[in-house]
Amino acid sequence: MKKTIKQLLNDSSKISTVIGANNALIAEIAQRSGYDGVWVSSFESHAWNLLPDANILNTTDYFDTISKISDRIDIPILVDADEGGPSSINTIRMVREYEKAGASAMCFEDNPSPKRCSFYGMKQSLETPQLMCGKIKAAVEKRTNEDFAIITRTEALIQGHGQDVAMERARMYNDSGCDAFLIHSKSKTPDEVLKFADAYHKAGLRAPLVCVPTTYNTVSNDTLFDAGISLAIYANYSVRASVKAITEIFEKMKQGGSLSAANDDVVSMETIFDLIRVDQMKENQERYGS
Repeated sequence: MKKTIKQLLNDSSKISTVIGANNALIAEIAQRSGYDGVWVSSFESHAWNLLPDANILNTTDYFDTISKISDRIDIPILVDADEGGPSSINTIRMVREYEKAGASAMCFEDNPSPKRCSFYGMKQSLETPQLMCGKIKAAVEKRTNEDFAIITRTEALIQGHGQDVAMERARMYNDSGCDAFLIHSKSKTPDEVLKFADAYHKAGLRAPLVCVPTTYNTVSNDTLFDAGISLAIYANYSVRASVKAITEIFEKMKQGGSLSAANDDVVSMETIFDLIRVDQMKENQERYGS
């Protein structure tokens, strides 16, 4: 039986790491690489569909992605649920649909609806406490599986509101019943996240802490663990790595005038056969007939 995100959050022996993987093939690679779980992000989901991260995809789109991944891997899935929808009614549907699709947790933030990416186009105000806390309570009370974790995220630091506002939001979201709290930052250093983590734990707040070290990516997991961070999300790198590798290989083949120009840059067909479990297909064909 696969571990849940909630179990990872409450494992005090180590920091857990989930990595962005928005299709089943990348999720399988993440699993084989030893990651604790996968992150189905809004940024990557939109990017794979050649769209900006601007609330263009919907719950049904994510359901399709989650269900295809959950069918093939044994590590848990954490879903980026943007702002949880425009109202608590939308949040309830997200919880129910993502549970059914096979996710283990979802995370939503206090960006006002319609959500815009934290790195571009974001509004400079946070969602009202009343609406955000209502969404949290709705998600917690209306989930059908108690093991499905509700993670809430504040954009207070990203929007420049400071540590006090971030801590105020942390208290409210904890009081509303979240299973974990994500402190987000786009600082080039981890200092403000580490400062927040210290204040958070001194305040005695119960929900485990989560972070996304995309912009302060030189910070080590050991440092985050020492600061009391329970889970780190390695976001965006699978799509960014894919774009870099594919662009370079496509250009090399174009310039070289043949496929063989990129022979040293691709895996063997046998590697792909192994990843997609051709051996299982053959076993099933033999057992059940073509």
